[in-house]
Amino acid sequence: MATATEAPASVTAEGPTSHTQNQADTRPANTFGYTRAEQLEALHKLREPFLPTEIRYLPRVWCKDCKNAGWKGCQQHPVDKCGKCKQKMPRNGHIDLAYVGHAEATNRLLNVDPFWDWEPLTVDERGLPQFDGYRGLWIRLTVCGMSRLGYGHAGDKTGGDALKEVIGDAIRNAGMRFGMALDLWTSSDLEIVESGGASLDENPSSPAQDSRSEASRPRGMSPAETQQQVLGPFLERVRNGWDSLEATLQALAEAKAKALLNELVPFGEPKVPTRVEDMLNARIAHLRARRDELNGHADTHERSAA
Repeated sequence: MATATEAPASVTAEGPTSHTQNQADTRPANTFGYTRAEQLEALHKLREPFLPTEIRYLPRVWCKDCKNAGWKGCQQHPVDKCGKCKQKMPRNGHIDLAYVGHAEATNRLLNVDPFWDWEPLTVDERGLPQFDGYRGLWIRLTVCGMSRLGYGHAGDKTGGDALKEVIGDAIRNAGMRFGMALDLWTSSDLEIVESGGASLDENPSSPAQDSRSEASRPRGMSPAETQQQVLGPFLERVRNGWDSLEATLQALAEAKAKALLNELVPFGEPKVPTRVEDMLNARIAHLRARRDELNGHADTHERSAA
């Protein structure tokens, strides 16, 4: 039966590397009393996938002919109501970018840290947030004693609603720096947006969703072969961080984002097929128990010294 202390059997190297040695669970300065372990727990919770009901979709037309034709679409992509974004868009000529709204992001932050806060990087002479020359706003988001920068913009919108959207956009942007909703931005989505649909224009007659999956797959490889190509490097990262709770929590989040949770890998002694999710959860439980035991010994030592 598999034990919680054995690294994945598919990785042959032994022992922790120089960057995975155990470190003391200390309280760094200026963290509002949060321990390093508590901060890692918070980061893991921030990266948990959002529920389908919390996810919204933003349409983006990728077909150049559809863009030139305005809202009429082109001959290959007639305009129709999309089942995802619920808007009239060129059928198979656009993609729907998944995102979470300001309310959902705020709810996640409150669940992780009820005392979370944000502040503008600069203020004007009245003490109000100072917007830059592009009508955007830089902020500092603080969660569980950790701070990350974020930038918000409202596009062409103006007025009070635009100001609120800038703030909400900045909070979501800074939250993504913590890993919040990061899994919603797939590499294929980013490639399509940044290239203006060039990767999809190679095969405009096929459905957009099929083109997206094909664009991210090496030519001549089946989906199963592609998954194995992803699984190998992933297991190597798992092995490198086998003695680190932070690295293992990050590996679990990565497995969720890359749909590797149900992949079977040889694990334990004797070697038995084990789901990646079960393997990582068992290791996380073991590392947490070891951390709590070390903390207990440290508290006993402090009381004895007092």
